[in-house]
Amino acid sequence: MQIRNTRHTAGQLLALAFMLGAGSALAAGFALYETSSRGIALGGATLGAPAGAETIYDNPAGMTALPGSSLNAGLALINPAMDIEVATPAGKQSYSPDDKWFPPPFAYYSQQMNDELWLGLGLYSPYGLGVEHDADWPGRYNSVETQITAFDVTPTAAYKVNDSLSLAAGLQVMYFDITLKRAIPTVPAMLEIEGDSFGFGGTAALSLKLPGDLALGLVYRSEVKQEVEGDASVGPYSIGAEGDITLPASYSAGLNYTGIDKWNVGAVATYTGWSSYDKLTMNFDNPALLGTASSTSVKDWNDVWRFGFGAEYQMNEKLVLQAGYVFDTDPISGAHADYLLPPGDRHILSLGASYDLAGDWTLGVAFAYLMLKDVDIQPRPAEGVFPTEFTNGDTTILSVSLAKNF
Repeated sequence: MQIRNTRHTAGQLLALAFMLGAGSALAAGFALYETSSRGIALGGATLGAPAGAETIYDNPAGMTALPGSSLNAGLALINPAMDIEVATPAGKQSYSPDDKWFPPPFAYYSQQMNDELWLGLGLYSPYGLGVEHDADWPGRYNSVETQITAFDVTPTAAYKVNDSLSLAAGLQVMYFDITLKRAIPTVPAMLEIEGDSFGFGGTAALSLKLPGDLALGLVYRSEVKQEVEGDASVGPYSIGAEGDITLPASYSAGLNYTGIDKWNVGAVATYTGWSSYDKLTMNFDNPALLGTASSTSVKDWNDVWRFGFGAEYQMNEKLVLQAGYVFDTDPISGAHADYLLPPGDRHILSLGASYDLAGDWTLGVAFAYLMLKDVDIQPRPAEGVFPTEFTNGDTTILSVSLAKNF
């Protein structure tokens, strides 16, 4: 009987884990917008001002501003931290997750085929997570360890309609992998959950030069359906689980102004329709063991906005200085938050620079500091969640990249 109950809990947790991976795709939570050093430094406000091959992510229509061949590759280093105060029956306990750095990479290449057509290929991590607690911490029955890794490969094409207007379209090939561990109240063993999947979607983009030194960028990223398969195990026992997850579409619009000598100033807004994600149903491959063929959990996520602002200044022929700010809203209410996903709106301040090296190479660096709003979450004893305060949440982000125009 204990094993049967454990299996049912495993299926529910696997469903939750996959929800979290999906949720991070295009909103707050586990979203990774660290897809280039310049994008980090400018708060993502680059849609109307392409400077290199990283525009394949920012706004693929911007490839038509890149003559010949362009390459950009690098990585970000992400270090999240927070304080957690948990009100257990034995009293309040304060705790902080283990300190970890995560290095999502990125790489882009664009090629001008003729006067009208450009082709490009991008590789980046759209979202991810790594949180590890002590095995005996108060929230161990909800989460001890969480690892989420995702990669997106995006072949794209851009067409230059005229000197003012360019259009682009591309394919998203997305892979993500999830591993979870948590303690079990009735069994002296850890529940370990692993799952992965591939999903496919599309992108469309526009780049338009406007009067008055303004440039407009529009980017649409479609829904991506993931057919997730995974295993949940406790000791020698294991079952399979699967479920369909549809990542929501997102819409971005950005303006850049270059009418002031040596300056580029930009703003961007992104809307993600997470209200369509109201529940998640998982199906199990051994109904007899679980006593049920499926499990449904209510998510009730909200639509979210993300706003970014950035400016860069050409100091001299080689050096460009950059700064940015982002306000990122959280799709998950306190009623549905837990220890897997730090809740709360985010403010991000960033600085960066690019420096031209010999041989047409450019070095890019960026630093960003993310501040997470303090949040209280409601208790859900059945899920191992106590009354909890998340405070002093922050994340340090570093990035370095190399770019070259051929």
